[in-house]
Amino acid sequence: MAESRDDGRLAGRLAAVAALGFVLVIPPLLAQFDQRDRVFGVPVLWAYIYLVWAIVIGLVAVIVARSR
Repeated sequence: MAESRDDGRLAGRLAAVAALGFVLVIPPLLAQFDQRDRVFGVPVLWAYIYLVWAIVIGLVAVIVARSR
């Protein structure tokens, strides 16, 4: 029974990370970063997208590693 409870928590946490990732890439928020400026030679929008991508992957890795 404890495994089922842990699986439920893991699924809930992963769902929360997925929801966070979704919210961070909705068009109204992306429009805030659609500028001509550059960060280290990369357009701000692309830098933001890659940063969100890296954060979501990092959060998933931490959650999965802690569940073992």
